[in-house]
Amino acid sequence: MKIVYKKSFQNRLREHIEFIASDNLKAAKKLKNQILRKTQSIPDNPFVFRQSIYFEDPQIRDCVFKNCTIVFKIEQYLYYGFWILKTPAISN
Repeated sequence: MKIVYKKSFQNRLREHIEFIASDNLKAAKKLKNQILRKTQSIPDNPFVFRQSIYFEDPQIRDCVFKNCTIVFKIEQYLYYGFWILKTPAISN
């Protein structure tokens, strides 16, 4: 299986990391590496991730990692990384 990162994913990841890097470069690099490692684990068991709350297609999944949601689509031999977005904090 292969992961294909869409431009939208690459752009949002870059923007997210640049924002964090403006305050803490070391933390930004660490988070980027962790996110990329997490996405590389998707082909091992893609259905372990929840069905996307943003789409009604069961082939589109959300991988929630730290304060980010990585949205990806499962196709026959490819996984498309669509988005990365900040997950809103839940208040009680």
